[in-house]
Amino acid sequence: MPETAEELAQLQAEVKELRAQVAVLATAQEIFRVLYEYSSDAHLIFDHRGILDCNRAAIAMLHGKDKSQVLALHPAVLSPEYQPDGQRSLDNSVEMDRLARERGDHRFEWTHRRLTGEEFPVEVTLTPVVLQEGPALLVVWHDLTEIKAREAALRAHIETIAAQQARIRALSMPIIEVLQGVVMVPVFGELDPQTASEMTAQVLTALTARRAWAIILDVTALSTADRSTPAHLLRLLSAARLLGAEGLLVGVSPSLARTLVGAEQDLASVRTLPSLREAIELCQQQRR
Repeated sequence: MPETAEELAQLQAEVKELRAQVAVLATAQEIFRVLYEYSSDAHLIFDHRGILDCNRAAIAMLHGKDKSQVLALHPAVLSPEYQPDGQRSLDNSVEMDRLARERGDHRFEWTHRRLTGEEFPVEVTLTPVVLQEGPALLVVWHDLTEIKAREAALRAHIETIAAQQARIRALSMPIIEVLQGVVMVPVFGELDPQTASEMTAQVLTALTARRAWAIILDVTALSTADRSTPAHLLRLLSAARLLGAEGLLVGVSPSLARTLVGAEQDLASVRTLPSLREAIELCQQQRR
């Protein structure tokens, strides 16, 4: 009898411990279910048969009516035929699954398709899992629609700013026809590579459009000059010469003169004059 009582007490303790473990498991399952069902990201479980389960966010993201409608879908209908990179979705999805199983998980961007036919970008996370019925994939979609829209708006804003800056640079370096066939370009501020490239393009276009035979570069207001400045100026004057326009450089300051000499550029072909007035008078004389 004592042995029976001792065994009974031990059995009761085991039952109590088992109930505690079941309660902990039930709590964990409830927490998982809450996280799964109420996550703002779409969660789906796939295996070789198709979609086994999904949460509310997945139904909403796909614009579905209910879970049964989503579970009845073949996974292939949730993607367009081709991804933005030109690869077929079916072929690429096989490779993504392989990488997830090889690495333990895999994250990538993908374009999915709602039940309405609308395509939308997502960040996909694939995690291999094992269910009682066999291996499966836990799939998480993070909708990137708003992020992509903000990125597009930011790019458009940057492009607008760049265009405005280009217009400002164009206005800051006007191309003025001081005589018939003679254009003058005042160079202000700094002559960085981008400004020099844009100025060269504008000047060459103006020389062709106005059939100019001479161009006067007035560098009086050029604030700073580095080792690349002489190359920019000479490149412009050389290009103008190819179009049949003689180049004149006026307003060279002592500091710019030192930079020109120290740049080891061939200055033999560059004609310089002290002032714009003298350059215009020279052009008038050559046209008489």
